[in-house]
Amino acid sequence: MSGTDDNESNGIAPAVAQQIDENLKRLYSDATSEDLPPSLTELLNALREKDAQEKSGDE
Repeated sequence: MSGTDDNESNGIAPAVAQQIDENLKRLYSDATSEDLPPSLTELLNALREKDAQEKSGDE
């Protein structure tokens, strides 16, 4: 499935669709370079630890 075909069927000009794509990629790129808040990092670590304990108990 081509993004261009979808945009044309939605009435979005290809140049506008390209600008939207570029802006979303830029926004996503900025967001992925930010550090996670400490509380979220702690939660992820706790979930990973719990998952590791459950997997080691299954074997």
